[in-house]
Amino acid sequence: MSVTKNLAEVALDLNFERIPGEAVEQAKLLIADTLACAIGGYDSKTGRICRETAKEISGPPEATIIGETTKVSCSAAVLANEPMIRYLDYNDDMSIALAPGDIAAAHPSDALPVAFAVGEKLGASGKDVIAAMVAGYEVIGRLLEGYATSLEVANFHHGTALPYGACAMAGRLMGLDAEQISMAMGIAGSFTVALNILDAEGEEYVMTKNLVDGCLAERGLLAAILAKKGLTGPSRIIEGNKGFAHAIFGAPDKFKLKPAGNRLWVLTTTVKGMCAEAYTHGHIRATTHLVKQYGIKPEQIESITIRTNKRTCFHTGDPVKKYPKNKETADHSSYFLTAMAVLEGAVTPRIYKDENYSDPRVIALIDRTTLEHGPEFDAIVPAAEAIITTKDGKRYRKRVEREDLKGDPRNRMNANDIRTKFVECAGEAMPVEQIDRIMDACMALDRAEKFADLMPLLVLPR
Repeated sequence: MSVTKNLAEVALDLNFERIPGEAVEQAKLLIADTLACAIGGYDSKTGRICRETAKEISGPPEATIIGETTKVSCSAAVLANEPMIRYLDYNDDMSIALAPGDIAAAHPSDALPVAFAVGEKLGASGKDVIAAMVAGYEVIGRLLEGYATSLEVANFHHGTALPYGACAMAGRLMGLDAEQISMAMGIAGSFTVALNILDAEGEEYVMTKNLVDGCLAERGLLAAILAKKGLTGPSRIIEGNKGFAHAIFGAPDKFKLKPAGNRLWVLTTTVKGMCAEAYTHGHIRATTHLVKQYGIKPEQIESITIRTNKRTCFHTGDPVKKYPKNKETADHSSYFLTAMAVLEGAVTPRIYKDENYSDPRVIALIDRTTLEHGPEFDAIVPAAEAIITTKDGKRYRKRVEREDLKGDPRNRMNANDIRTKFVECAGEAMPVEQIDRIMDACMALDRAEKFADLMPLLVLPR
């Protein structure tokens, strides 16, 4: 059996009745979290550009643009909604440490706009969308754990895994069988490999970073539509000659599909507790703890040493990111994030202001910050340690373990935590009463006759 046929059968086997209650609750929380991120990114320049473009290229009105009543084609809805979800770098994260400095990762919620759009178009129930989501997350997770190395090490973007999850989500909702979903994965996989210049060391980040996952996921939707009509794709797209494993990792045997684990991948997904690159969270939390506990003022600081994993050192500590000039680079700059953690006491959406990138106080703290590789953290990302030395010679040290971070699979967020995050993301754009209605609807999705009934609740007040 081909890898894609195996993954397709895994996806189809996850009927709602077979999904544990714990996973259903987590899926509902992840949907609410994803919508919070989308509202948080609505007013971004990326969000505006992508919504305008979606309306220009749209076909029939099939699915809703989040935050509006506007309906566009399913493909256009994905291209409008995913960049808003991704903009704050606040949406969920799925990752596996393969080796020091090498982490296989993806943001599975970047494929969720496919399930939202298709579910709305077809009048699917809340249960149907939840099952499709869980299936898509499972496919993405099974792919990640089969990699010989990360896509990043091979110079490809981590979102290259998302078309396969999108095929599973769309395929389930559209009633495709395992053979058709396998064909869809072959179709999508053969023309959706993204370059990692969008997430590379030595390169300033750009707005395309917010859109790449959406484009990749949308191709999964297109592939499912084509496969339903009978178009064929390479069934051995993963393990075949010059297929995924061969082209990306160097040989067909560089991917090994592992047996199913004891827990569904939706339960191993991290809900991010701050809007920054996922592996910086340990050192940011350690820094804010020290500043708050000891009342340390920025002008008192002589130096800050961040001891963290290898990947964080080279990925968010490379020279290009030291003095960021835009939001996309700033959320991947350990230096900027540390400075703002000291100045604001937290990393929230409000730190990403143009004036902060040239603020002398920020630059002074950046100049006093050093990243240091701690090998002891490589296997327990994003655990880290912060050491602050003050000008009077005092030294303060704090280590944060990964399970200390709320949202980690070992320390999951509850509905109240997601509501707090939603309020933070929405800012003044949406009243708290509306957020409460959205949260209630998300937590009742498994009882909703139509998933589409959720969409009008997301319309931003004008």
